[in-house]
Amino acid sequence: MSRLSDITDGLDRAAQWSEVTVVGGYIFGALLEPGVEIERIELALVVAEPPEVVPWMARPARLEALAELLRLPKLPVSWWWRPADWPVWNHTISRAVRFWSAGGRDQRALDGLSSGRLEGVAVDAPADSGEFAAQLLVELNAARGHLAAVTESFYDRDWRRECRGGEYPESHLWSAAAAFLELDDAVQHLED
Repeated sequence: MSRLSDITDGLDRAAQWSEVTVVGGYIFGALLEPGVEIERIELALVVAEPPEVVPWMARPARLEALAELLRLPKLPVSWWWRPADWPVWNHTISRAVRFWSAGGRDQRALDGLSSGRLEGVAVDAPADSGEFAAQLLVELNAARGHLAAVTESFYDRDWRRECRGGEYPESHLWSAAAAFLELDDAVQHLED
């Protein structure tokens, strides 16, 4: 919980910068399960960015720079960017608890996470299987578009130059392909 508190403090500081678009911080995964050994904190950071900028598994350089400032790569933390226009949940994030918003920390959520008691804490999850399936299709289409854009730009010098200081172009291509395959697999399993 001390690491989560450090991340919350960092988000509070970052929210004061005009170019920062993070509007929500969510915890998901093992930290929401009672009695589970926690190896890594899993975060979903919601940003006021168009979905085509942050489709599943995308790592835009300026957002990754914020992750560096928050020291996320140095902590046992995994993070994903989520657009504010979409729900925080998807095929990987089955349920999530918001611990921070642009208005500041959610002390009730932090206390609930610390005690392992989530009664009275809002948990974001799909309302039903129809809502879940519809969102997966939206994200699959966005992932397909992102993969096409990365593939098309892969040998473009300007695009490759933009990648400097962040992820390598090959990493962007791998992430775009992996995200598309993950989402395609999740959609295929809906039909089972």
